[in-house]
Amino acid sequence: MSALEKNEAARLFAEGLAQQRAGRLAEARQCYERGLKYAPGNPDALFLLGQAMFDGGDVLAGERQMRTAISARPQAANYHAGLAFSLSKVGRSGEAMAAFALAVRGIPHDSALWRGLATSAAQSGRVDVALDATTEWRRLAPDDADALRLHDKLHAQRHFERGKALAAEGAAEAAICEYEAALRFDAEAPPILTNLANLHAGLGREDAARALYERAIARAPEYAPAHFNLAMLHLDAGSRLDATEAFERAAACDPDNGLIAAHLLFQKMHLCRWDGLDELSRRVRAAIENNTADIPPFIVLSMPGTTPALQRRVAENHSGWLNVGEAPAPRTFERRHERLRIGYLSSDFKNHATMFLMIDMLEAHDRSRYEIFALSYSVDDGSPMRARAVASVEHFVELAGLPARDAVARIAALELDVLIDLKGYTEGNRSEWLQYRLAPVQINWLGYPGTLGAPWADYLIADAIVAPEAHRWMFSERLLHLPGGYQPNCRQRQCAPASTRAAEGLPDDAIVLCSFNQTYKIMPWMADFWLDVLRVVPEAVLWLWASNPWAEDALRRVAAQAGVAPERLVFAEGRPQAEHLARLPLADLALDTFPYNGHTTTSDALWAGVPVVTLQGEAFAARVAGSLLAAADLEELVTATPEAYRERIVELCRDTGLRTRIRGKTKALREASSLFDGVAFARKLEALLAELCGF
Repeated sequence: MSALEKNEAARLFAEGLAQQRAGRLAEARQCYERGLKYAPGNPDALFLLGQAMFDGGDVLAGERQMRTAISARPQAANYHAGLAFSLSKVGRSGEAMAAFALAVRGIPHDSALWRGLATSAAQSGRVDVALDATTEWRRLAPDDADALRLHDKLHAQRHFERGKALAAEGAAEAAICEYEAALRFDAEAPPILTNLANLHAGLGREDAARALYERAIARAPEYAPAHFNLAMLHLDAGSRLDATEAFERAAACDPDNGLIAAHLLFQKMHLCRWDGLDELSRRVRAAIENNTADIPPFIVLSMPGTTPALQRRVAENHSGWLNVGEAPAPRTFERRHERLRIGYLSSDFKNHATMFLMIDMLEAHDRSRYEIFALSYSVDDGSPMRARAVASVEHFVELAGLPARDAVARIAALELDVLIDLKGYTEGNRSEWLQYRLAPVQINWLGYPGTLGAPWADYLIADAIVAPEAHRWMFSERLLHLPGGYQPNCRQRQCAPASTRAAEGLPDDAIVLCSFNQTYKIMPWMADFWLDVLRVVPEAVLWLWASNPWAEDALRRVAAQAGVAPERLVFAEGRPQAEHLARLPLADLALDTFPYNGHTTTSDALWAGVPVVTLQGEAFAARVAGSLLAAADLEELVTATPEAYRERIVELCRDTGLRTRIRGKTKALREASSLFDGVAFARKLEALLAELCGF
């Protein structure tokens, strides 16, 4: 290269640099390309050309050019710096971080490079790298306020992440210490405040949790998680109306959030506030179809527009969201015991509907052939039913309060042959423990009327009505059909002295139609049907469970709007089961709900001699009353369409002879029907499990 060519190359490179610094990248690129014709292979020019190309939008070619120059001069820290700044501009923070780290080795006193390393590391989630870089940045630029802000933010983030990890391990108090340390660096950060509040709520420190949620909301009124978790706190405290209002605020902040929509929907159903249910249901369905949120499957059993396909899909989604850590490798099971070992997993070994159903069956198990374990993760409620449950089994295993890993290990050590989960996806369940394959046969039964959609649930105990062969597609489990019905029941129950209509606020001469199902099961169209019956049968009254005062007010308003005197709706407060059973016979007829039938509610009515009219659908939850009525030989009370349901109720109200005949038949069930034979049910279940296990 001649001196003239060398000088021309230098001039073009200098002009290109000036154009590049002025932001005229196309002109700079032309200068570099012309200069390289005189001085081909010049690393500085190649690098600057690559940077101009990259920053001008030709990203891939520009990056290749810069990296070619770096390969020629790997120790050129300014090349690494230039590449780092270009990468950071297009959001490639991880690669920018690596380039900045190489640049500061050669140019350690440039605060801009340490700033770049700190910010790119922070954006990449490399908190420790970012903290080290921020410390050096602050040393070189002590007056830079951005350095101090990032320093505090990073310290807060590090403590926050440690807190989340500890919370996930169940170390609540240690997690609280980390969150409090995070707040010392970022005192009003909504995520930190909310997570700290969640821990206090979980430990029963309601006042502390509420104050933290309110701080988070005051700092960021649009922060949906704070509103949502405050709503959950209200629910735990029994403040359903406050919870609903907080869910509404959360939904306003994040209207596309399916989880928030699901909880708001469920609470509005409890309150019988039916405005907006269709739109909320649409949001929930979208979240299920796209699997964008872990929607509680239980809510979907009763939501408007539910279908068996949707119920299976949400269960499968939920099982996929569950995470108890890495499951152990499958174990080889060998029966080492003379008797078949059966474990029942539940939190309901107490004063609960599940025990009211199955206590006779538990007591009737044949201990000569079956060794029964109750695996309980609920706190002792001190009730007589708890004491009876403990005495009904050979082994009552207390798991309440144990970390999941300890509870799982304790169950695994029992060497069960069959593990039966009685909770499914109902509130407070521990169905995810079954992921650890705690028995060679794992079964879903009784508590949850539907599929778990989970690979760790092998079987579902059902019957030919709740889950007929044609409906196998609705369930991920293999079906086990019990003859005569899947639900156990008790014949001998504690019952208080009979009540009177006057004592319950019921007219003596009325036809009393009752429904003691929870209010979330009452669909708007079903309420319309009930009120229509009251219009055409003026001597009838509707006797409902007093679930909450807001639902009472709402239902009375609906009645008035429908032209029915609100006083024809009578509400019964909650009572102990013995007192409830004593008042039930005051009703002439029980009205079932749809799409979620009464379960224990239906069997209680039949035990008390009250006929139940049901509407039978497709899904398991919509067929339970039909199963019970079939077992009671009362199929004439099962209807297939809403219109037939209404007509059957009106017919029974108007035809005194028919009503009297069916009521007499129902009264005989308690003593004569196999429906209430817990001993016979125990034999059926034992035979089913013995055949299944080859025992």
